[in-house]
Amino acid sequence: MSKQLKLLVSVALLGWLAWCADWSRIGHIFLHLRLELWLAAVLLYLATQFVSALRWRIFAAPLGFEESVRRCAAYYFIGMYFNLFLPTSIGGDLVRAWYLDSKSGRRLPAFLSVFVDRFSGLLVLLALACGAALLCPVHLEPWVRGSVWTSAACAGLGLLALPILARFTIRFERIQRLLAGIRLYGDRPRLILATTLLSLVVQAANVILVWLVGLAIGADVPAGYYWILVPMVTLLTLLPSVNGIGIREGGVLLFLKPLGVDQPTALTLSFLWFAVFTATSLLGAGIYLFGNFSRPEERPDDESLGDHPDQGRTRQLKAA
Repeated sequence: MSKQLKLLVSVALLGWLAWCADWSRIGHIFLHLRLELWLAAVLLYLATQFVSALRWRIFAAPLGFEESVRRCAAYYFIGMYFNLFLPTSIGGDLVRAWYLDSKSGRRLPAFLSVFVDRFSGLLVLLALACGAALLCPVHLEPWVRGSVWTSAACAGLGLLALPILARFTIRFERIQRLLAGIRLYGDRPRLILATTLLSLVVQAANVILVWLVGLAIGADVPAGYYWILVPMVTLLTLLPSVNGIGIREGGVLLFLKPLGVDQPTALTLSFLWFAVFTATSLLGAGIYLFGNFSRPEERPDDESLGDHPDQGRTRQLKAA
């Protein structure tokens, strides 16, 4: 799908929402915004990026990347800045991998570290949603509960399919190297435990910050329901769009409708949620423009996943 089409998706959805919105009601909600709660959400999101950077560094270390947490955090913020303009809500992840590679010619391992970092967070987010679906005191519409369990089942099937993928893609060297890297993590249970705990902290904070935004506008949404709302809307933003714009707003409307939340409140919650991301991403703009980080250059070569002495069996893999 072309960039133009992704932009068209976001513009079309935003146009439709703008046409249907009650702007006078939205303005009234903004006038009564509790700014201190929204700023608390911004600070919480800012803090979680350093936890995310630590998690990413742990994933990158077995692949031979010895970057400090400080530099990983800088790359994280730069990626967030580019997320404002790139397709889907994970476009900045490619920028992170690009910076991590940093002229080393190890694009594939860098991409793998970012992919596993992102996938770890999504798995934990889905686990939180499943727990909320079981324990939420609010009556859940069948389609809401079904969307949670279907998403979790798809993720589980994806994990179970990895051995099958390894068998049927044996002729595709790059895929085999990626799978070898994933198996590398399986041999490190302490790493998996540490990164899972960090993902739990990050994803719980992401839910809490949206709850803070809801409190800031007086949204009548039970606290327990945010543990379903945030994971499901976050998954929707992976669909083609520009940084999830339009998708996010439509998703919030969709999942708040069963609670009887009016459209202006739902849209305001979505706008302010995105504003939290935007405010934090602007720090990434400063780091990108004024930080002492060289712009990596693309190279034709690509080292194997086995350049680090701790990688064991993957050390023998050749460059593509």
